[in-house]
Amino acid sequence: MDLPTIVSWIGTVIGIILNLSPAVLFWNIHLGKEKYTNIPESMLIFNILCSSLWACYWWLQEDKFVPFFSATAGLGLSEIFSLLYLYYFSDKCLKKYFLYAILEINLVIEFNYILIKIIGDYKMVGNIAVFVNILTYIAPGQNIIKVCKEKNYKLIPIASTLSGASCALSWLIFGILIKDIHTIIPNSLGLIFAAINSSIWAYFYCKRDKNDDEDDKREMITPEKEEI
Repeated sequence: MDLPTIVSWIGTVIGIILNLSPAVLFWNIHLGKEKYTNIPESMLIFNILCSSLWACYWWLQEDKFVPFFSATAGLGLSEIFSLLYLYYFSDKCLKKYFLYAILEINLVIEFNYILIKIIGDYKMVGNIAVFVNILTYIAPGQNIIKVCKEKNYKLIPIASTLSGASCALSWLIFGILIKDIHTIIPNSLGLIFAAINSSIWAYFYCKRDKNDDEDDKREMITPEKEEI
């Protein structure tokens, strides 16, 4: 097994773990602890778009099994979570749900068909994938502004940020090894944005009010009163 293959498998494993992260939120929704409206629809849409674009990009090159497998796995997981979202969005009405689900699946299939059969050029698909990836990095910028205004470091999911940085680093190294500019650009930006987010998180974490930590500990220790 050569070095690019090893690196791509590392990126694949980290990417799959990242794509599984919404499962926690959906489980809390199932338990009634969260509302489905807390799930950002843009996240679901961009996950499907990016996974579809990269799956088609690697498919059109025909000799890149591991990155194709990684993107396809991401697409499958993104589809599962989007269908779960539609279930709650349809108020658990099966007729409405199946209508929404069929429409959503049909749109994804048509999108992939256009990329592979109509566009058919992996370089063009790669350009679109890079553009969409850049949008996914820019979108959370509003959250960064909110963190700076409220000085609330908790708004930045540091675990996901660091995991995303590890994933981006793996694919960046892979892109450099195979000299693929379409892989290098978005993952370089991913590392830059992860570094910015982590720096902002660390800055406000260090400047946090120590009393807030003590209050959080008290809330964890003090049992809640049962309602009668």
